[in-house]
Amino acid sequence: MFLFIQIEFACAQSLQNKNSLPNITDQETIFIHSNTTTFLTGETLYFKLYCLNPLNNKTSLISKIAYVELIDSEKKPLQKNKIYLDKGIGTGDYFIPTTLKTGNYKIVAYTKWMLNNVNSQKYEIDVFIINPFQTQEPNDNITFDIINPAKSNTTIQTTNSNSENDKRIDFEFDKESYYTREKVNLKLKHLTETIEKGNYSVSIRKTDQIPTLKQLTPSDFVKKTAENYVNTPNSFDYIPEIRSELITGNLTSKNDRSIANKSIALSLPGKEYVLKIVKTNAQGKFAFLLDQFPNFPNAILQVLDENRNDYTINLDPFPKFDISSLHFTSKLNLSPELKNDIEERSTASQIQNAYYQIKKDSLVTEAVMNPFFTTIEKSYVLDDYTRFPTLKENIVEIIIELYYRRNNGKYQLYIRNNQKDLQIYGPPLVLVDGLLIQDPSDLFDYNMANVSRVSLITEPYVYGPNLYGGLISFETKNNEFSENYAKKYLKTMELQRPNPEKVYNNPDYSAGNKLQRIPDYRYQLLWKPNIKLETKEENLSFYTSDIKGNFEVILEGFTENGHPIYVSKNITVK
Repeated sequence: MFLFIQIEFACAQSLQNKNSLPNITDQETIFIHSNTTTFLTGETLYFKLYCLNPLNNKTSLISKIAYVELIDSEKKPLQKNKIYLDKGIGTGDYFIPTTLKTGNYKIVAYTKWMLNNVNSQKYEIDVFIINPFQTQEPNDNITFDIINPAKSNTTIQTTNSNSENDKRIDFEFDKESYYTREKVNLKLKHLTETIEKGNYSVSIRKTDQIPTLKQLTPSDFVKKTAENYVNTPNSFDYIPEIRSELITGNLTSKNDRSIANKSIALSLPGKEYVLKIVKTNAQGKFAFLLDQFPNFPNAILQVLDENRNDYTINLDPFPKFDISSLHFTSKLNLSPELKNDIEERSTASQIQNAYYQIKKDSLVTEAVMNPFFTTIEKSYVLDDYTRFPTLKENIVEIIIELYYRRNNGKYQLYIRNNQKDLQIYGPPLVLVDGLLIQDPSDLFDYNMANVSRVSLITEPYVYGPNLYGGLISFETKNNEFSENYAKKYLKTMELQRPNPEKVYNNPDYSAGNKLQRIPDYRYQLLWKPNIKLETKEENLSFYTSDIKGNFEVILEGFTENGHPIYVSKNITVK
C-alpha cells in the first residue's frame, strides 16, 4: 500500500502543454482605481486592480497574480509589487517615502499573460509626487490636463458602455454636512429592478487647491479599450499564472552533468511551512507553484542529488515590462499659491505617521495551514516522555518506529514497518520545520531539547515526483532550525511574495472609545476596496477626522456583467 499526497506542483515541461494554458486568443487587461493622483511624501497610495476580459469587461479568470510597478520620469522602476488576484480582483497600497523627488511618476499594472501579447493593454496611470522637503527643479512648468476638485461642483455620474443615462448604482448620505469626528452613514443602493452584483471600491478624500492628474473613469477605460483592442495571438515567453504564484528558474552544472529530470526542493520553513518538490525539464528549467497562504518570503532551495554541490539554481527575475513605450509629458508647476495647502497636508501626514502604531492597518488573518501529512501521521510530543539530549537516545528509548545505520561515517535514518521493507522504496523524507534534510547525519549532533515533536509516516510515501520509504518530520520549539543550518548546496534567499491583504484602519469615535486624546489628521477618511453590493441596499459608516473642508466621495467598479460604474459626490466637514 502506498500513501500519496496530492500536491499541486508545476514543472516547466508540463506547463508548456497546450491543454494547461488558456486559449491562445484569450486576452486580458487591467484597470486601476487609485485614491488620488497627487501625493506628498509620507502619504499612502491605495489602489484596486480589475483584471478584465477586453471583449466584455468581465473579470478575467486567467491570471492569479498581477504586477504593479512605480516608475519615475527617467524610466527607472522604483518599486515592484505582486498582487494576488481573486477572480480578477486585487488590492494594494504603497507608502510614498521621503527619498522620492518631486516629479511625475507612473503606476503600471500587468500580468505575465499580458506580456505575451505586444498589443495587450498594459494599464498605466500618471501620478505626481511632491516632496515638501526638497526644492522644485527648474523648467518644470509643462502644463497638463488637471482636475481641481476644490473648484468643481458636486457631480453625480453613473455610466455604462451602452448608455450614459443608464444609472445602475447611487448612494446617499444621512446629512449634507458633518462636524469633526462625527459618524457618517452612507447608503449604497441599486437603481435597477434586479440586483447586479459586482466589484466596487469607495474612496473618500479631502479636496484642496493642489491640482491632481485626471484619472480615467471605468466607462472611459472601457471606451479606450474598445478603440485600441487588437486580437493578436499570444506568444509563450511567459508562463501564465493560471493557478497561483509561479517561481521559475533553471539549473546549471559546474561539471557538465545532466540537468534534465533533476529534483529540486523549495522550502519556506516555519511552524506553518511550505515544501514543494519539482523536476526539471530537458533544458533544466523548473517552476514552483506557491499557494496564497502562508505568505512566507524566506526560501531555501536545493538540488536533491548525490552530486548536489555541482549544481547551481538560478531563479528568473521579475517579468520585464517594456518601459520604453512609456511617455512622460506631464509635469506640475508648484506655484507659491500652493504653499499653504502643501504645508497643511505635510503637517497632517507627519502627525498621522507619528501615531502609526496606534492607527496602523491590520493584515487579513491567514488560514491556518497544517502540515500535509497531519491526518495520517503518528506523532511523539517529546515533553510527554523523559527528555534525552541526543537523537540516538530518543530513537532507542522513545521513537520505536525509527532506527539508524552508519556507513562510511554517515548516519542514515530508516522507518520500521513489520509488514514490509521500506528500504526498497528509498530513504525516508526527512524534514525539520519543513526544511528537507538530505544528510540525516547532521541531526545526530543536534540538541534534541530544542525539538518539541517528531511525526512519522510508516508507509511508502509519494511526495511530488518522488517516492520515499516513509516520512520523518521534526518540529522545533522556536521553528528556527534553518537559521543556523548552513550547507554549501543550499540556496537561501528572500522571495518577493504577493502583498498581503489588509484591513484598513477606520477609527471608531463612539461612546467609550479611547481615541479622544489622539489627534486625527486623516485626509483619506475611507478606503473601502472590497464592496460587492450583493443586496438591494448596503450601508457603510465611518467617522470624519479633525480636518475640515470638502471631501470627494467616489464609488467605481464593474458589475458582474461588465458594466462600468462611476458615482461621485461631495460632502462637507465643518
